[in-house]
Amino acid sequence: MQQLLAFIEQRLHLIVFALLQVICGFLIFSLNPFQQASFTQAATAVTAGGNKISSDVNAYFDLKYQNELLQDQIATQFQNSTIGTLLVAGDTITLKDTSRRPLYDAVPAQVVYNTTFKANNVFVINKGKNHGIQKNMGVISSEGLAGLVLQSTANYSTVMSLLNTNMTVIPNINGMDYYTKLLWTNEAPNKMRISGINKLEKLKIGDEVKTGKSSMLFPAGISLGKITKLNKKPKSQYYETEIQTATNFRSLEYVFVIINRDIEEMEALITEND
Repeated sequence: MQQLLAFIEQRLHLIVFALLQVICGFLIFSLNPFQQASFTQAATAVTAGGNKISSDVNAYFDLKYQNELLQDQIATQFQNSTIGTLLVAGDTITLKDTSRRPLYDAVPAQVVYNTTFKANNVFVINKGKNHGIQKNMGVISSEGLAGLVLQSTANYSTVMSLLNTNMTVIPNINGMDYYTKLLWTNEAPNKMRISGINKLEKLKIGDEVKTGKSSMLFPAGISLGKITKLNKKPKSQYYETEIQTATNFRSLEYVFVIINRDIEEMEALITEND
């Protein structure tokens, strides 16, 4: 106690000076509206700057995590196919055929608008024509298929969500393409139905549904979801099949636009042989 009193006695002038400075500062800002407004504005600017830095840092690490998920997913899906290696350059992931030049680019984008409660849902991403995005390009998430680009401006694109009655995908189950339709029925944002699969097919609950080789917009092997319901309809030769989507559309934040570098050449070849 004596040491504390001695310390205060030795530095009494400094302590009194600091206390008076605090009191003066309080009186200036509390009684002077201009100073108060200036201080508030400065404090708000500092806080906003700190929040933006924090948001940017979080967004960077979140996108990095999504990129890692996408690379892991595609590496797993294509480990038995010719699309076997991934090259990451800047903000674009390249899926490369091991025997020749790259086939696909995956351009990451952030979802800035999204609906899941309508019959025909869409979402908007912050990448457009300036980033090489065009109509009819496939869009995937780190979990699975997400949609198809409808239109693009310079820096934004509207995407037809998988949760859209106009969106149809030919499903692949157990390595076989089924030329039927995977349809959104507007029942729940994580459920879709498949019609027209014959009861003779050996399917079971838990089977994964993926994209096949019937589309040039998506690489084969992108997850659509898993079968959660498989009923044999009376007086029908077809299953009543329901799947749970791989992509969680309610929390969709980052996606990847798939650019097929050879699509024009491939389409020209197919048209020529029709």
